[in-house]
Amino acid sequence: MLKKLIINNFAIINKLQIDFKSGMTALTGETGAGKSIIIDALGLLVGSRSSIDFIRTGQEQLNVQGLFEVKSSSPIFAILTEYGINCDDNQIIIKREINRKGRNVCRINNELVKTNVLRQVGKFLVEIHGQNQQQELLDEDNHINILDRFADDKFQNDLLTYSKLFTAYQEKKSRLRTIQKNSQNLVQRIDMLKFQIEDIDSAKITAGEDDQLEDEKNQLSNFEKISSALQESYQGLSENNVGVVDALGNVRDQLEEIMDFDKSYQELYDSVNGAYYQLQDNAATIADAIENLDFDENRLDNIQKRLITLDNLKKKYGPTLDEVIEFGQNAHDELSKIDIDDDTEQKLETEIAAQQKELLNLGKELSKARHQTATNLEKSINHQLKDLYMPNARFSVAFKSLDEDLSSKGIDQIQFNLKTNVGEDYKPLVKVASGGELSRVILAFEAIIAEKMNVETIVFDEIDTGVSGRVAQAIGDKIYKVSQFLQVLCITHLPQVAAMSDIQFEIKKETVKDKTETKVSLLNDLQRIEAISLMLAGTKVTDLTREHAQELLELAEGEQKRLD
Repeated sequence: MLKKLIINNFAIINKLQIDFKSGMTALTGETGAGKSIIIDALGLLVGSRSSIDFIRTGQEQLNVQGLFEVKSSSPIFAILTEYGINCDDNQIIIKREINRKGRNVCRINNELVKTNVLRQVGKFLVEIHGQNQQQELLDEDNHINILDRFADDKFQNDLLTYSKLFTAYQEKKSRLRTIQKNSQNLVQRIDMLKFQIEDIDSAKITAGEDDQLEDEKNQLSNFEKISSALQESYQGLSENNVGVVDALGNVRDQLEEIMDFDKSYQELYDSVNGAYYQLQDNAATIADAIENLDFDENRLDNIQKRLITLDNLKKKYGPTLDEVIEFGQNAHDELSKIDIDDDTEQKLETEIAAQQKELLNLGKELSKARHQTATNLEKSINHQLKDLYMPNARFSVAFKSLDEDLSSKGIDQIQFNLKTNVGEDYKPLVKVASGGELSRVILAFEAIIAEKMNVETIVFDEIDTGVSGRVAQAIGDKIYKVSQFLQVLCITHLPQVAAMSDIQFEIKKETVKDKTETKVSLLNDLQRIEAISLMLAGTKVTDLTREHAQELLELAEGEQKRLD
């Protein structure tokens, strides 16, 4: 249960600490005083969506802390163990901070956690019932989920089995649809890959081939120019008596005769001698090049044709020859990985049919169990509605079979129906229930399920809207009955409901230093009389309303003893 709630800089709350106890707690006060803000802050602790709009004007961040005492049988401990969070003496401290930059910090027992972990833990700590929960009851798509909450453990296990099989069934159906949709595209892709592979492989490309062919083409295309240049170069170097080599040889011979006379002559000789032999080597190289020159017009034609082939491939798969080769390899790899098993579609269809049959059988079993659950729920709800002064109202659960159009929940479509008067036909809950009637139907559900709930605390946020008089007293009785199993926090404007609470907090709005603040006070017996008198009178409290309030509290005490 919630033992302590600390709120700082949340909306119109500056600093607030509330200590709670077990049983039924009423939160009362004028509209706009901040009652629902306190519940919003509690919602943040159990994973509700955050907003920087929650931060008090003029402040940079808000923080909320809660101390919870948890039953030793709670599923929370398994979650905490999964995330490595220690929990001593069955107490959990949750903290959440939000700043104006949107930074959201959550801690459980001082361990940083993500908000999804907060939600996992929070759903076993607090359940809040307000306008959103009324909308859930009016949403027919949600009726099957509500009904299933009242089913036994065997049903829950069977539903889990069905759900897992349905997920696998849907995945296979999706895969089959994809195969069927893309089968033509797949055939076209295979044909394209085969064409590309043949196009590239038939060319028998080698890496760097285009560069080598370009060099050879340049030589053949410029054969005469190359031949002439080499001939003249060789003659310039080696022509008898007038060649550069012979001339340099004469220079070398002259220097050889004087190199012993001075060190500088020796160095000069060495340099010229080296140049002489280098030129001899160059002349020999040129001679070899001349010897190897060979012009083949057919070869030039073949090279040009080959380069055109390679250029075409590069335009399609390049732009470089290396990329063409890589493209071909990738095409081979892709083709080898394509599942072209003609039996795949047929196998999937067979598997889907088998799974559908199994799901239908499981769905029928679930439906049978749901019908029994619905019968029990109808009896229980109708009994509760009588206690809530709807003696002629009848609640029913209508079933519509989906046949082979399976859903994630089975073969049932559920609709909650209600008739409020004798002789009327059943109509969908959304079309029949007024605000007050809907509040009582919700409370009837909660009263039934309270004993089974894994949650520690339940919050009723103005669930008594639209009722008064003896109906208000009946709602107070029901909420008190729920508080025998769970800690209940109840925001109410009804004096009959407030009087039934074990403890009562009054929420007021005050102006402090030109700013609005919410203040909370735990009321003693005399203060409760005043607070309930104000709820009865509206504005002006008289001795008569005080007497009425005291009488209401005394009657409530008697009701509590009767219900205990």
